[in-house]
Amino acid sequence: MLLAIICIALLRYYNLSFGGELNQASYHDRYLFGVMTIGGMLLVTIPIFVAHLFGSEIRPGLDLIYSLMGFVLFLTAGILSLEFYVIYRNRPGNLNAGRSLGSMLIINSFFFLLNTIVSLVRIFLK
Repeated sequence: MLLAIICIALLRYYNLSFGGELNQASYHDRYLFGVMTIGGMLLVTIPIFVAHLFGSEIRPGLDLIYSLMGFVLFLTAGILSLEFYVIYRNRPGNLNAGRSLGSMLIINSFFFLLNTIVSLVRIFLK
């Protein structure tokens, strides 16, 4: 959750993108995919975290779906960002921020993968 909030701050402060040609639909599609991934998964994880704080437990099957979806979405958004900023050379200040964004998205995806594995273990041990 914290990494996703940092990713939103990077997107807003450095005006980052996820790639594509500026005047084509691919640019807007990739940008919307990245922003919706970060925002959508925050909308999913914050209520789950708050429910966990109050002692409620989420079903392992539902947790598995959320975690697997988060893994795939964050991994894809991170790859899109890294792919764009590896070749992006217009503004060096944004180059490092873009690479950081992509890296944090991929790191966050592995946290979701870890949660997916834990959910699978919980399902098969019951």
